[in-house]
Amino acid sequence: MKAAIVSLTVASLMLGAGSASASQPPRQQNIATFSVVAYDPISGEVGVAVQSRFFAVGSVVPYADAGVGAVASQAFGNTTFGPLGLERMADGHNLDYVLTSLLSADERREQRQVGLVKVGGTNFAQDSEWQDNEQASFVITESSQALSYSGSECMDWAGGRSGVANDGIVFAVQGNILTGADVVDAMYEAMADPYAWLIDNPLADEEIMYAVSIDDMAARLMLALAAGQSRGGDSRGMQSAALLVEQAGMGYGGYNDVKYDLRVDDAVDPFHELARLINIGRPFALANEAYTVLYAGDYQRARDLFLTITLMDQENANAFYNLACACAMGGDIDAGFDYLNFALDLDPAMLEHSLQDSDLDNLHSDPRWTEVEARRED
Repeated sequence: MKAAIVSLTVASLMLGAGSASASQPPRQQNIATFSVVAYDPISGEVGVAVQSRFFAVGSVVPYADAGVGAVASQAFGNTTFGPLGLERMADGHNLDYVLTSLLSADERREQRQVGLVKVGGTNFAQDSEWQDNEQASFVITESSQALSYSGSECMDWAGGRSGVANDGIVFAVQGNILTGADVVDAMYEAMADPYAWLIDNPLADEEIMYAVSIDDMAARLMLALAAGQSRGGDSRGMQSAALLVEQAGMGYGGYNDVKYDLRVDDAVDPFHELARLINIGRPFALANEAYTVLYAGDYQRARDLFLTITLMDQENANAFYNLACACAMGGDIDAGFDYLNFALDLDPAMLEHSLQDSDLDNLHSDPRWTEVEARRED
């Protein structure tokens, strides 16, 4: 027993000796956060993005389930709201019921803030307590629902809005301890009409501008965060950010639905860092989707996705090779040879794989294949 006490004492002294130079964690009182949840009925993507003066906000706020919906639980966040909310959406309940059921069992309901979006647009109940309730904002379309709730004890400025974008995306934006209402208003405007917002509000950060230049859910969510920050954002400052997007069957290898799951746990500028991760991750996300639709027989969609990757990186030999496969499988033999030869020019080491790749069988049977084989002798 004495040995254990001595060891513990030594460890305590060592910890004390090092503590003077160690980074001191920031206090986590009065956590300030702003977020967006969204559903795209065209692509089927659901997503959440969030920024907060809080360490590792991605471990607390965002939840999503492809084909079901998305949840952002924040302010004094209740981490049961995400799983329970998605479970009740999956059971077919409307968002008015989902929100009521979550809050009714929560003694601290007035300190909660939550954004929800649901796939499926059944009407709200006529006697819903959220009809004409100033604490909530909701929209309903034929395809989906969105709702934003802010408890009366959320710290100023706090509030949220829900809406439908000009391209049909349904969304809710919300935040607490913000510099003002214009933070949420800017997020709303960027979600509703991203092109118009960017024309009027060009962003100085090139990393963020590149991240929002591709028309997908990740770009839209990133833009909403950047728009909110451009109006002051979190009144306590910046620390962490996260972005989660799910789309049925579009995760790695088609085995899951996770298209993006990006987290910046602690950074001086989490917006820039999140954009950098999107820019790194997008080619992989697009490739995962492209492979999935390619082997499902949607050759044109796969071709478009691989082409997008090549436009993002014109030295990406693998993307040009995959584009050649999509063309070959879709019956465009000429384009298949063009892209394959370009890929092999960039990376001659891919030749041996191409000789055995069944995705290129339509090229293997063409007389021009002998010209590809001749590269072995060069």
